[in-house]
Amino acid sequence: MQEFDAGLHIHVAEDLCDVEDAHEKYGTGVVERLASRGALSPMTILAHGTHLSDSEIEQARAAGVWFAHNPRSNMNNQVGYAPVAKFGERIVLGTDGIGGDMFEEARTAFFKGRDEKTGLEANDWLRALANNQRMASAAFGVDLGSLSVGAAADLVVLDYNSPTPLTSENLAWHLMFGLTSSCVQSVMVAGRFIVRDRVSALDHEDIYAEARKASEKLWAKLREL
Repeated sequence: MQEFDAGLHIHVAEDLCDVEDAHEKYGTGVVERLASRGALSPMTILAHGTHLSDSEIEQARAAGVWFAHNPRSNMNNQVGYAPVAKFGERIVLGTDGIGGDMFEEARTAFFKGRDEKTGLEANDWLRALANNQRMASAAFGVDLGSLSVGAAADLVVLDYNSPTPLTSENLAWHLMFGLTSSCVQSVMVAGRFIVRDRVSALDHEDIYAEARKASEKLWAKLREL
């Protein structure tokens, strides 16, 4: 990180065994160990944080890190529920590979948060989702999330037949109860449409074929363990 002025993306305290391993082997907590190596900065993404203590969260927040919440992955792996209400303003949403649908991830985060009585509402999760592009803008030095000269020109166009009026005040609630990935009509990346009027410009067969090859290599390595 220091040599190349880069950031760090790392899973932290996803499972309780992560915490126990750090204490048993190094006599310190996970966050303290990262801090001692100078690995905490505004360019650091701490994923999960399911079993972080209050003091560790405070230390990480003081360093300006991003916390990546992955609710569906945590539920699937049965590792517990992250203390998301304590993560502060620099929280983003991730999937941890459980899927690529950020609409669904935001909705799961909202309902799981309601179930856990976190006090976080729809607007909080809309802000967390918007933080993803803020984090990416800072990390990669590109202007995302705006329609201005010199911006990255990454756009998603939605076809949403709203059952009730859609306003800036109730957008978050439409995200939680109405908008889904099926509303995506077009997607532009760097000024080029990769999906237009629901027709993809990508060769899905080649992509899936490469994915199958990659998965076979991964499974082979896992069988050797």
